[in-house]
Amino acid sequence: MDRNKYSKAETFRYEILAVQRQGNRLLNNLLKEIGLTASQAEVLRILDEWKNLSLKDLGHLLICESGSPSRLLERMCADGLVEKVVDPKDSRYVILQLTTQGLEKAKLVEGIEQGLYEQLMQLYSEKELETINSLLFRFLKGQALADTLKRRGYEP
Repeated sequence: MDRNKYSKAETFRYEILAVQRQGNRLLNNLLKEIGLTASQAEVLRILDEWKNLSLKDLGHLLICESGSPSRLLERMCADGLVEKVVDPKDSRYVILQLTTQGLEKAKLVEGIEQGLYEQLMQLYSEKELETINSLLFRFLKGQALADTLKRRGYEP
């Protein structure tokens, strides 16, 4: 392999991996203090923002989980963070909603995320963040995760 030919692309690949790992490490350390994983935190934030969702609809909004998040949700229900309620529009289905404890944890997660966003905004200008977001979104174009980001309103 001609290392010089691919050195910029290889650097990009490993920088993406390193940034993801470091970001996950920071977030997981903060979430550990409130007894959550990053996946659980994402579910709480989505249900807090979008309110009552079916399992399928929640799955279409998650970045952290591919496929069905049923195992994750079972754990969160057992922990008293989420409850399943019969859908008033169709009793064959259930909707997911946050419990009081889930709402409290969602607010804690929101505070943690805002702290991380403040750190990013100190490192990068708004214009730089806009450029980075645009470049990364281009990398995901045509992929299922790009559609998930769009559904959540994250499109440069």
